[in-house]
Amino acid sequence: MSTAYRWIDDDQSASAVADRLKTVVNYAIDTEFHREKTYFPQLALIQIRVGDETFLLDAPRLSAPVLAEVFNNNAVAILHAAQQDLEVLSLACGAKPEVIFDTQIAAMVAGFGDQASYDSLCRSLAGVQIDKAHRFSDWSARPLSESQLAYAAADVTHLRKIFVSLTLSLEREGRIDWVGQEMGALADPATYLTDP
Repeated sequence: MSTAYRWIDDDQSASAVADRLKTVVNYAIDTEFHREKTYFPQLALIQIRVGDETFLLDAPRLSAPVLAEVFNNNAVAILHAAQQDLEVLSLACGAKPEVIFDTQIAAMVAGFGDQASYDSLCRSLAGVQIDKAHRFSDWSARPLSESQLAYAAADVTHLRKIFVSLTLSLEREGRIDWVGQEMGALADPATYLTDP
């Protein structure tokens, strides 16, 4: 599966991605951010995969209203370990996906353990090994290297396949409703309010 991507660093191109998301049933999303030296995490990159296309949105170059527009759709946003991603999106633009499927929560319900990692699910459900060498990169630095960008693209490349596999398994086991209950807290905006 290709990890080719399209770099998005202007509002017009980001609006086109937002329009595309209004036409699909689901999409994969991940974020990269910097939080080591700031009180609030600073959004650096948004990775979105729609069908066979991956978009890397250079968040600091995009306006908050356009970033918020990206999440103005009814599609299911597929994330892994979504809470930090949703927090940083809420802080950066006051918006986040409203319909969420967290593959880590679904994997827990499906019997993969409490903290199933994305790379372990890639191995067991997508049959691929991903490179995690850039896990601790400084995503706020520019320009990002080709290997960093390939890493970022890979973080959303296999999410839909994992989503499909987990959904089928949970439906067979009669546990799909359990996942919906667990997603309730992720959808609640109060989850991401921080009072310093």
